[in-house]
Amino acid sequence: MKKGSSFEDYIHYVYSIILNLKGEKVQVSKRTVFKIPPDETYEIDIFYEFINAGVMHRVAIECKDWKTPVDQGKVLEFHQKIKNIGEDIIGVFVSRSGYQSGAKKVAKRHGILTLSSDEIPTIFDLLSKQITKFFLPSEDDIGEPFWTLMELDDDEKITGSYYSPQKDNNGNSVILLMFSKKQANEVMEFRKINKDKYAVRGLRQYHLKGMLLFLEKQNVTFALMPPFVPKNTPEGAVFLKNAEEIRNEFLL
Repeated sequence: MKKGSSFEDYIHYVYSIILNLKGEKVQVSKRTVFKIPPDETYEIDIFYEFINAGVMHRVAIECKDWKTPVDQGKVLEFHQKIKNIGEDIIGVFVSRSGYQSGAKKVAKRHGILTLSSDEIPTIFDLLSKQITKFFLPSEDDIGEPFWTLMELDDDEKITGSYYSPQKDNNGNSVILLMFSKKQANEVMEFRKINKDKYAVRGLRQYHLKGMLLFLEKQNVTFALMPPFVPKNTPEGAVFLKNAEEIRNEFLL
């Protein structure tokens, strides 16, 4: 990696990936220039802002690709810079060579987060995290609109495989999609599915999109079980759809 701007480019890439894992479309800008009346200008290496729960969050990141640790003077300079731009801005300092002890104390006093390059995720870490977040729902995720059954490993973590109890008339694997968590749990009970091996998970829109991208080239059929259909309804009463039909009808 080259010095200076290349280090900034890498940090910019890292934060762009992290902030958009779920498709939030957060704009992360590089070398943003702020003009303060009457004639002051300040450049921020990396800047982003987003709204969460009705609150605007603004973050400025300073990158130093130096051979020596950052001193407290540079931290104070950064603090003054962001203070002049806006009191509500959160400061983050990233240094490849760490910090002098005084620099960290000053940063803590002014609420500036100090990171070393070792604390920035590697490309491999980012890709792993992106794949996990994109394809694998957690217990807290809510179906948008579907709920499904997913395989658990020995540590009770989702493996990425879906419960597929049978084949359709064409020999394709069938994945069940329910419209409520309650219905999915009822299906678990009715089919006597081992809860140590499978768990109910909600598929958010980005999970659904990821699943369809992953499975569209495979022979998979989706069995939709409408909420008004009793849990003990014969399999023929469900709606069978392919990946393209699910995408066209249910992806926003």
